[in-house]
Amino acid sequence: MQLPVINITVIDIIKTMVEAFENDLGNISLYDYRRTILSHLSIIIPTLNEEKFLPNLLASLAKQTRQDFEIVIVDGSSQDNTVAMAHSFEPIFPKLQVCVSKTANVSFQRNLGAMATKGEWLVFIDADSILLPYFIERIECFILEHNPDIFTSWFRSDSEISGDAFFTLIANMFVESSIIFNRPIAPGPLTVVRRELFEMVGGYNEKLTFGEDYELTQKISARGIALKILRETIYVFSLRRVRRDGKFRFMWLYAKAALLVLFTRRNLKEVPSYVMGGQRYETDQNETG
Repeated sequence: MQLPVINITVIDIIKTMVEAFENDLGNISLYDYRRTILSHLSIIIPTLNEEKFLPNLLASLAKQTRQDFEIVIVDGSSQDNTVAMAHSFEPIFPKLQVCVSKTANVSFQRNLGAMATKGEWLVFIDADSILLPYFIERIECFILEHNPDIFTSWFRSDSEISGDAFFTLIANMFVESSIIFNRPIAPGPLTVVRRELFEMVGGYNEKLTFGEDYELTQKISARGIALKILRETIYVFSLRRVRRDGKFRFMWLYAKAALLVLFTRRNLKEVPSYVMGGQRYETDQNETG
């Protein structure tokens, strides 16, 4: 018995495979497919005596529309219940790590958190911030649509007072103008950066107690990589430091820093009154709510 001759070429096989793939792809949305190739986000939160503020941030993370992220809290040996408060959220977040550092230094803690994570993207957040429910979703969309290397976003104040809203508008304009004047800064309260790039420039400068966010952005900018801005409000910025020190004093400090940066490209290296930790704000519990 003579077998039938089957004329199948390699090209035919490839066409069949492509058609099968296209049929499978048609069963899912393009957005969902693209998300499968996006490495998860690593959220890094440095803390020091933040028992009154950290729960607000973690509660906002629990309300995110997308939960594909890991969290690392790096505490600087708090004297309050910050660490215990962080551990209490472990049942909610399977990918939550809580590390305790003997050194209370925001740059050191951020770098330590980066080393403890696995995600392609590092998301640095301050402990007194609150994230809007679509924070993670909008970050993922921005990464997929704009292919940034480092970016930040707009934010709103933690109160409805007109003076606070105006102050926040000025702050957002400050970040925008930093790009215009070729002095870009990704603010400490929210910086999203590729891990590979962060490690390439050596992370945050642990010798600085002020302006470490500007210095990081400048190291990246020096490599020809532009800071991008997600021009949407996706988180709530705490004005607790502004209220504590006073708007005039706060604005004068940043005006001096801005002028120094503008004319010399250098920032203030140390500000004695700029102290890390939530212990200074224990009397104002409603600032971030």
